[in-house]
Amino acid sequence: MDGAYKDNDISRVVAADRAHVWHHLTQHKPFETGEPRVIVEGKGMRVWDQAGREFLDAVSGGVWTVNVGYGRESIADAVRDQLVKLNYFAGSAGSIPGALFSEKLISKMPGMSR
Repeated sequence: MDGAYKDNDISRVVAADRAHVWHHLTQHKPFETGEPRVIVEGKGMRVWDQAGREFLDAVSGGVWTVNVGYGRESIADAVRDQLVKLNYFAGSAGSIPGALFSEKLISKMPGMSR
């Protein structure tokens, strides 16, 4: 794995990022003369940017949201299977994943039932 973007036109992606993406907690002034960092690949705790530079992701995607790491095929497979079966249904009715997750979550929250 080299982190290199496989499309032929990464400059288009970088230009779109510079023009349209708001990077929270980031100074945007440097983007007027330089490129924003665009992360193109992740595996385990490492990520690669558009230039192929490797970084250790010590904050799980920026705001501690990817604490399971990147490239976890077992998680991707479970998500794919659920998306094919039922990708979303509003809270007006139950769903199997919603019921099972709520049961697991409530078991960790004494005194709560819902």
